[in-house]
Amino acid sequence: MAAAAVDSAMEVVPALAEEAAPEAAGLSCLVNLPGEVLEYILCSGSLTAADIGRVSSTCRRLRELCQSSGKVWKEQFRVRWPSLMKHYSPTDYVNWLEEYKVRQKAGLEARKIVASFSKRFFSEHVPCNGFSDIENLEGPEIFFEDELVCILNMEGRKALTWKYYAKKILYYLRQQKILNNLKAFLQQPDDYESYLEGAVYIDQYCNPLSDISLRDIQAQIDSIVELVCKTLRGINSRHPSLAFKAGESSMIMEIELQSQVLDAMNYVLYDQLKFKGNRMDYYNALNLYMHQVLIRRTGIPISMSLLYLTIARQLGVPLEPVNFPSHFLLRWCQGAEGATLDIFDYIYIDAFGKGKQLTVKECEYLIGQHVTAALYGVVNVKKVLQRMVGNLLSLGKREGIDQSYQLLRDSLDLYLAMYPDQVQLLLLQARLYFHLGIWPEKVCDTPFGQQEALSEATMFGVSTTPQELQVRHMYASSHAARCRSSCPPPSCPCLAMGIC
Repeated sequence: MAAAAVDSAMEVVPALAEEAAPEAAGLSCLVNLPGEVLEYILCSGSLTAADIGRVSSTCRRLRELCQSSGKVWKEQFRVRWPSLMKHYSPTDYVNWLEEYKVRQKAGLEARKIVASFSKRFFSEHVPCNGFSDIENLEGPEIFFEDELVCILNMEGRKALTWKYYAKKILYYLRQQKILNNLKAFLQQPDDYESYLEGAVYIDQYCNPLSDISLRDIQAQIDSIVELVCKTLRGINSRHPSLAFKAGESSMIMEIELQSQVLDAMNYVLYDQLKFKGNRMDYYNALNLYMHQVLIRRTGIPISMSLLYLTIARQLGVPLEPVNFPSHFLLRWCQGAEGATLDIFDYIYIDAFGKGKQLTVKECEYLIGQHVTAALYGVVNVKKVLQRMVGNLLSLGKREGIDQSYQLLRDSLDLYLAMYPDQVQLLLLQARLYFHLGIWPEKVCDTPFGQQEALSEATMFGVSTTPQELQVRHMYASSHAARCRSSCPPPSCPCLAMGIC
């Protein structure tokens, strides 16, 4: 009976969309239906936003059902732009009709700008100031980005030029936002130790077109923590870590209880989930991206250590990162709280080597050389990120296939965001842009301070003809080499020691 009523009403709705007069024949039949049935019909997906607008103009009953914050307009928004729903909380009040209008307007603006890019920069590289129109857009940035993604996902080989510029604009927008977030993150106090958050920013910046978020990565880690708790429950059903709630930062002080957590972690990570150090493809940038480490279940010492550290801390084990040369490690304190400790009061954990626990002698054997006690010390978040970006920078210099040098460009941007006065890297960035023939204005606008040689080298790289560019680039390269030989080496140890 109810199905027949719905079918009958569905036949009436198109007529209502065309007739404005309330006296239409089927109106009384429609409005007398229960509210739930009417709502079901209006949310069925067969009506467009224009249809809903016409239906809501017929009478008070239908206007109330199609109220701006109600289920009908929410469904219209969801069907049209499903990827945006994750940005809304179920508990928030949302004017869905207004959101629909704003998103529609943002989409039109996005397409207008992409079309203008196609006309303006068809025969040249997009300059830095070419993105100024985008930065001045009104409305939520996520709406604009969503429209760019829609353009990229257009089927077949349609609008290839639009897709090309949509990708460039989306790349720029997301990288600028991530870079600003990273700079704000680096301004946190030294005791703010969210190593995972910093690593995710690096991951996002190098993969701006991928859907990577701290929330999703944390959710994956939380699922691993649940497996560890299940194993831990079999070892010690009364273990205090089992009582921890999500978001708690309590630490367990008893060494024996900490050891039980680490044993459970090693079993889950390396035996059950088969995580391992990537010895076969060590020099692959994917080993440094946290979302790829979780997907591929492999990485290099620093990425495996950050995963291990994050899980351990969630379960109450206060591990600390050690910027050990050539092989990133974690340390686990064995001394009494408050006592004066030295390097022999710690056990060092090799997350790359399946959580193996090492003494000081074994650490030196691992890298084949004796090191000073200072290199066994703990490092803060910024130093950890510096080492990660330094690894990416080293990999970027090894690029031979990708002629755009995208990894090198991204890692230089990240490193200079952390250390803007690194003269050698500023020189490398200038030479790279000149080599690619892009963005000379970006180099000239960089605050180089008192580095006259650098200013001279970059200014001579700007040309108006290909012949001038070739001659001046040769001069800039040779001049930069002389400047580089007179500058002190960068402070990052991993630049000199390779990927670790």
